[in-house]
Amino acid sequence: MQINIKKIEPADVKSEILAIALYQDESLPFAEITKGIRKEEFTGKSGQVSIIDSQGKTNFRKVLLYGLGESKEFNLDLLRRFGGTALRYAAGIKTTSLSISANIVEVNSSDAVQAICEGAILANYKPIQFKSKQDDYFELKEFDVISKENIAEYVNRASILANSQNYVREINENPANIATPQKLAEHAKNLAKQNKLDITILEKKDMEKLKMNAILGVNQGSPLPPVMAILEYNKGKMNLPLYAVIGKGITFDSGGISIKPAKGMQEMKYDKTGAVTTLGIAKAVSELKLPIRLVAVFTATENMPSGSAQKPGDIVTAYNGKTIEVLNTDAEGRLILSDTLSYIAKEKKPEVMIDLATLTGAMIVALGKYRIGLFSNDDTVSNALYGAGEKTFERVWRMPMDKEYSEMIKADFADIKNIGSEGGEAGSITAACFLKEFIGETKWAHLDIAGVDNIAERHAYLDKGASGIGVRLVCEALEKMAKK
Repeated sequence: MQINIKKIEPADVKSEILAIALYQDESLPFAEITKGIRKEEFTGKSGQVSIIDSQGKTNFRKVLLYGLGESKEFNLDLLRRFGGTALRYAAGIKTTSLSISANIVEVNSSDAVQAICEGAILANYKPIQFKSKQDDYFELKEFDVISKENIAEYVNRASILANSQNYVREINENPANIATPQKLAEHAKNLAKQNKLDITILEKKDMEKLKMNAILGVNQGSPLPPVMAILEYNKGKMNLPLYAVIGKGITFDSGGISIKPAKGMQEMKYDKTGAVTTLGIAKAVSELKLPIRLVAVFTATENMPSGSAQKPGDIVTAYNGKTIEVLNTDAEGRLILSDTLSYIAKEKKPEVMIDLATLTGAMIVALGKYRIGLFSNDDTVSNALYGAGEKTFERVWRMPMDKEYSEMIKADFADIKNIGSEGGEAGSITAACFLKEFIGETKWAHLDIAGVDNIAERHAYLDKGASGIGVRLVCEALEKMAKK
């Protein structure tokens, strides 16, 4: 999507639609067309929208007024919602002529422009790749953003971040018959070629040589072999800090022998979200040209029931030598991450590792659909992610990892077990404690994105389906950590 920058006054806009955001009780602009509006009709309440026809009295045909609520309760996500709302209204009436004003009282122009443009680009994406009649869906190819400041840098930044998030959404909507582990590896290869990244692909035979038995155990029930994709940005620039992002890539999670209920199982195509998000992060980081080195890694496999599938009670030895008693084959994400984390910690030695995984249903019970569960062994990393979450509105909440929770994963017949208890107490915490066994001394954060990986009902800038949440969050956090 093309965004045109116009350094003009809103009154000089000649588009069909001009969109303006106002605080509650802020004076209405363009008295010649708004003087007849009663105060009760548009108060500026948060999310309120009013469309006014100019009746030929202005250069633009319609003005869209969007309410930001009270200024003391303002947050940047309101501007993403504003950008998304304006874009969707224009698409709804099938106009190609939209201008959005980024002149917001008491808001830094760079923040305002970035948020508005992110919201508009995210709202423009529709999950219609498998619809046979795509002409039924109108899409804007461009819009104008109005600002008095020099904003090209922030428009570009918004475009990279939002398009990277949409890239994740597009891949993640592919069902398991299309998005196989091998297909995800192809996406990684294509991204490496396009963005000039180094790439290494570990195949099943490589994992067997490396004794990555936790991954191989999960993969046993599937006819498709597992893959591990390792993308590297700025690989040779040893003066830059090295960070790693690691994603869980279960391309379909049936639960294995511990099979899931049929209801809602189709959503298990989203169990690859962590893996696809690492691709989106690598895309954004490389296009933003952040002054860091990045290792972006995912392991991908199916988790299927079959005569050869892993069985409850099996014991496997992970890459780092720890033995794992598999008491529930539906707790498989932590198994593939255990080998991946320990391998990257040993071979790449990053300063910080961040993993993203749709790891536990317990996370949804704890935080619902509004925040990501954050688990970390380092306050600086945790604080960077929390601050980034508040800015991007991909919010996190730090959860405890007291030693009592680690005691819950001690096994009777192996070093550790892959669930804390049969009853599921502290399920997301014990899962994080399990992962902590495989990071060595590395600074680390685990993001349990199970509650935010897909959207059940569309909102102002995200459609129903894959959300792509995590790209903007992690990029912002990596940038913060690098500056410090």
